[in-house]
Amino acid sequence: MSNTLKLFRLALLATLTISLLLMAFTGWQIWRQAKIEAFVAAPQDFESIPDHPRAHFAQGAYLVSQEETDAALEQYTLVLGSQQAQWLPAAYFNRGNINLREAMTMQVSDPRMIPLVELAKQDYRSALRQQPEFWDARFNLEVALRLVPEDPDMDGDFKKQEIYSERSIETKAFKVDLP
Repeated sequence: MSNTLKLFRLALLATLTISLLLMAFTGWQIWRQAKIEAFVAAPQDFESIPDHPRAHFAQGAYLVSQEETDAALEQYTLVLGSQQAQWLPAAYFNRGNINLREAMTMQVSDPRMIPLVELAKQDYRSALRQQPEFWDARFNLEVALRLVPEDPDMDGDFKKQEIYSERSIETKAFKVDLP
């Protein structure tokens, strides 16, 4: 056999091997995507949750519909843990919605309402930091701010921090306030 035929045979075998590996990898990706799509379509039919942000979103939405808000918050927190930038604003937004809805069902005098609204405001602000043009998060932040305002003039319970002489020390040329 000539060297050219041997080289051609080796190149053909290498191409065949690479093609088979690429085909196996693509098949695995298609199988994984089909599994995620099936889970998203009906999360209640599965016992385990695929490790993908879309699957966690579907499980979170299902848990919210079943009124299991704590478990839904865990699912959206798992999405935040994935650190995939495309999913972060929606995960923050959904967590804020859960907290805001729960706070809006409470009486104004309930002491648990203010921390829930503050958590919702924090999540909406985080969503807006990730995606500034997220108008739904902006609107819900405004709703949360109307529910529990941060303006000292509107809030009678807001007290300005006073500096007492016992809580500060004086040094040369400037004064340092202690906490």
